[in-house]
Amino acid sequence: MSGILTEKEQEKLAKIGKDIRFSLECDINGTGLPCQTDRLESIKLMIEYLEIHNLEVTNKGEHNG
Repeated sequence: MSGILTEKEQEKLAKIGKDIRFSLECDINGTGLPCQTDRLESIKLMIEYLEIHNLEVTNKGEHNG
């Protein structure tokens, strides 16, 4: 993994980071737990974030939803 990111990659990381935070803000039921759709969206975004750093993400299990 290279420690140097291009300017384009840095901009993309900033946007993805903002989108991750936004997706985790949903608390429609007042439980402190974001709704399932938003949680799954944040996971997708986190994977994209990690892949920019050349990290491989594998599915270790099945989603039961």
